[in-house]
Amino acid sequence: MFLEDLPMWGYIGEVEGEDLLLGHLETARRYLYPHLHFSIGYNVDQIVSVNVSTNPQRKVDITDDLMETDVSFSYSVEWVPKPELTWENRMSRYHDSRFLPGTFEIHWLSIINSFVLVLLLTAFLTIILMRVLKNDFTRYMDVEEDEMGEEESGWKLIHGDVFRFPNQTNLFAALVGAGGQVSQNEAKV
Repeated sequence: MFLEDLPMWGYIGEVEGEDLLLGHLETARRYLYPHLHFSIGYNVDQIVSVNVSTNPQRKVDITDDLMETDVSFSYSVEWVPKPELTWENRMSRYHDSRFLPGTFEIHWLSIINSFVLVLLLTAFLTIILMRVLKNDFTRYMDVEEDEMGEEESGWKLIHGDVFRFPNQTNLFAALVGAGGQVSQNEAKV
């Protein structure tokens, strides 16, 4: 919650007897704090500090989901004069807060771990590709040496047809373009 851009935080309830590790959720009791106490510090006509607190003695048991529970919410406000705290320095108390980290720590272990992982994956991929390419090249070279005079097969049979310029180029381009438009229109419908 914010008041005059000053953050405030507090608890709105608690859970007692909850043990997630052992799986004892049936015995857990859930409580709600229905009263909030706002302490607002001011300096002349400017709000310079805010705080919200709850009273743990005034709690309502909301454990039973099936039972309807009437809860009356309330709040109280206390205006505290803070002449020593100016508007310019009002955020200074949040710099030393437990909720905000004092410094942003760089997690070097995670960065190094990620870098090493990338290097290992790249090395594994390179090794696998080199083995596959080596096997392909040795097989291709063996076939070429053994079958010098024999009939060509595979890619060697169609390599001349792949790069041949088609007859009636304008008609071919029109049919390919119209086919692309028709297939695109059918995909939209």
